[in-house]
Amino acid sequence: MSTDHQAFTGALSSLPPRTAAQQPVSSGQSGAQKETSRYPLESLLPSRGFRPEIQGLRAFAVLLVVFYHVWFGRVSGGVDVFLFISAFLLSSSSIRKINEGRPLRLVKYWLHVFQRLLPVATVTIAGTVIASFFILPPSRWSGMLADAKASLFYYLNWHLAANSVDYYAQNAAAKTPFQHFWSLSIQGQIFILWPLLFALVAYMVRRLRWGLLPTVALVFNSVFVASLTFSIIETELNQGYAYFDTRTRLWEFAAGTLLAIVSVKWRAPERARVLMGWIGVVGLVTCGFLLPVQRAFPGFLALWPIISGALVIMAGETSSKWGVDKLLSSKPLQGIGNISYALYLVHWPILILYSAATNQERVGFIDGTVIIVASMGLSWLLIRFVEDPIRYRKDPFVPWVMMKLRFKRIFAVNAWADQVAFIGAIFLIAGVPLAAAQAWLNYSNAEATAIAQEHVDTRAEQYPGARAIGTERMALVDSPVSLGDIMTQYESLPEKCEGIFAVDPKNEALKPDCSARSVGDNSAPKMVFVGNSHSLQSVPYYVRSADKLHMNLQVFWMGQCRYPMQDANASAACVDFNRMVTEELLRTKPQTVVLISTIAHPRTNEESVDPRLDDTVRQLTAAGIQVVGLRDNPRYDFNMYECAQKAGDNLDSCARPKSEKYAEKNPADEIFSRYEGAISVDLSDVYCPDDICRPVVGNVYVYMDENHVTKSYGYTMSKVALERTVRGGWIPTGRVSFD
Repeated sequence: MSTDHQAFTGALSSLPPRTAAQQPVSSGQSGAQKETSRYPLESLLPSRGFRPEIQGLRAFAVLLVVFYHVWFGRVSGGVDVFLFISAFLLSSSSIRKINEGRPLRLVKYWLHVFQRLLPVATVTIAGTVIASFFILPPSRWSGMLADAKASLFYYLNWHLAANSVDYYAQNAAAKTPFQHFWSLSIQGQIFILWPLLFALVAYMVRRLRWGLLPTVALVFNSVFVASLTFSIIETELNQGYAYFDTRTRLWEFAAGTLLAIVSVKWRAPERARVLMGWIGVVGLVTCGFLLPVQRAFPGFLALWPIISGALVIMAGETSSKWGVDKLLSSKPLQGIGNISYALYLVHWPILILYSAATNQERVGFIDGTVIIVASMGLSWLLIRFVEDPIRYRKDPFVPWVMMKLRFKRIFAVNAWADQVAFIGAIFLIAGVPLAAAQAWLNYSNAEATAIAQEHVDTRAEQYPGARAIGTERMALVDSPVSLGDIMTQYESLPEKCEGIFAVDPKNEALKPDCSARSVGDNSAPKMVFVGNSHSLQSVPYYVRSADKLHMNLQVFWMGQCRYPMQDANASAACVDFNRMVTEELLRTKPQTVVLISTIAHPRTNEESVDPRLDDTVRQLTAAGIQVVGLRDNPRYDFNMYECAQKAGDNLDSCARPKSEKYAEKNPADEIFSRYEGAISVDLSDVYCPDDICRPVVGNVYVYMDENHVTKSYGYTMSKVALERTVRGGWIPTGRVSFD
């Protein structure tokens, strides 16, 4: 295997050390196969062949990732090193090829890369999907399949980026067993892009006669500067999205390319390299502890692991017994380097599925150690029985199968046909079952969702929900109606904010977070819900009353942004959003504004109010707007819906006393009592009847996750919500009926 072949695999691929007989010779010693430099515009250092310290660095980085994930529940920054090493190896290979006048053979490269990466990844994806169907609750199956498909086709990072700004999707898909595939997706995308950039470099060098290294530096330094600048800005504005965005990671690959340039032009003295190596290793070990990697990367802080990895690579091999290369070249790390790709793939699904099966948020040291050992064993099996047989087979795999069908001559015309057929077969074999499972699940979810709604609407005796509170039917638990796709339990209004709901053009930023439902004509009074997702989830409490009262409904909401929210935890986007919401409310003067007046906490019975609540209620009521403040529903530190699904007949194991979830008094009452037109509504006894907060009331699931009330249960709360709002002082337009 050539040195160029090593670059094909990327930082996560498993490459066994070569023996001395396998070591490639340098361009100046290649004998009959000697490649002379056609464009010796720079004096490149000869190829050094296999570099065990890089193999060891790869192993070291994957161990950091695994240890941090399993034992510490943190992110290490090791993935950034993987991406960096990928670019360094690929760039070193491409620079040598261009310098020696050899063609880059882009298509051959792409086919070879994905032929190497796909088999182990596909087996891991398939195994994770099968295990997930047995371990994860049905509510997570749909999201799991979507993640599996995105992982197989190398776009999971964009899928997760979209979910990161979709608060509902983010909440429902917490800790997906495929989440670690985001970095592999970025890497796969770079394996397409980087050769194209080097093709541009080759054109400039060969046709325009530009210098090789200056051209590489120009192209990739431009990528580095542009991407790092964008990364810093986007990380500051929207870190959740930036973390998975390919564009914010390009500079990490560009840094690997720039290091490849430096490594062929300069080498530090050995004493300096010994020091550089150890500084780099210490930097890698401490990165995850000292930096908030998951909350602050990949902005400028990601320079820490990149520079640390660069120091280790530049240290290289030394003759000193104190050199870090002695550690990195050791047999244990070389062996782990061989399975590093598979180890990265399997450790996360094992961790997440074990945590889900045992209902643990974090695993302990002992079971964590078992997970690590099991991951290493499974990784070895994948390399031994999946990758190696395909990688070292003597006969092309797909043509061998086709020979059985007497199509060998058609499909084995050349190596390209073999590789294309092989990759196509993998996508077909894996993709078709995924698509079929997704189609079946979509159909089942649609049926379950329709049935859930029909049961709540027309079979009140069997599925009364909140309507059963105070009756003997409250504790009814006779196969609670399935919610189907949990995402359908999030409320939404069907119309855009246009026409009578039109937003002031000066407040354009409100439009993506504004939806409406037109019940009455243009003169019908408006009830506007404002705030975070809890405000949106309160719409079902009033939507049926609005139908009867002929009131139009409108929602302004932003995930994780309470209204009002001006405290130290508020993001700049949330502060701006709330300011524009207030401007819009004072301009349009709806009849009623509904907001969540308190802040519940998941682990205690503490409740608080936002410092701006008093001033906001005063402003709105002074403008003639009635303000309805709903006491927040309980929040939990575990998924109540999943707990109920797993508990079976033992639903009490998921229940919690009301005294653990609520303060003795509603802290918002005092504020609302000061202003005419301010109505404080307390539904805590509806969430927690008989002072017990249950996952199921009246045969209907109350919660869909840790803190959101289901739409189905919300509909059953309509009567009591209307009664308490009116009795609290709300004066709607139209005759009120509590039937």
